[in-house]
Amino acid sequence: MPELVDNKTVFTLLEVSRSIQKTIADRYKSLYWIKAEMNKLNHYSHSGHCYPELLEKKEGKVVAEMRSILWKMDYQRINKQFKEVLGEPLREGITMLFQAGISYDPLYGFSLKIVDIDPHIRFG
Repeated sequence: MPELVDNKTVFTLLEVSRSIQKTIADRYKSLYWIKAEMNKLNHYSHSGHCYPELLEKKEGKVVAEMRSILWKMDYQRINKQFKEVLGEPLREGITMLFQAGISYDPLYGFSLKIVDIDPHIRFG
């Protein structure tokens, strides 16, 4: 509950973060197909999870950047599909079409949780 200090309504950082989290969860309930460049895969072999850095560029300039999460089981499935369809593993530097959920965590911030990547669709 916010407190009143010198006639100012004061919220804690956690209160604001939880409000943002609830708003995003209520608004973005679906999965979305998104086009972006995977700048870095950030695969951690000890956990098997990936934390890809995603970018969009216009005329060589970065216009949007976001972090994402690719859990181990999804990464293994997607990587296997890439090897079967393209003859190469999922890698950095590709512009791809992926399916993700949108989330916000008070501690880790905003991210896209990738659940699928279509290896049949590649962008130049």
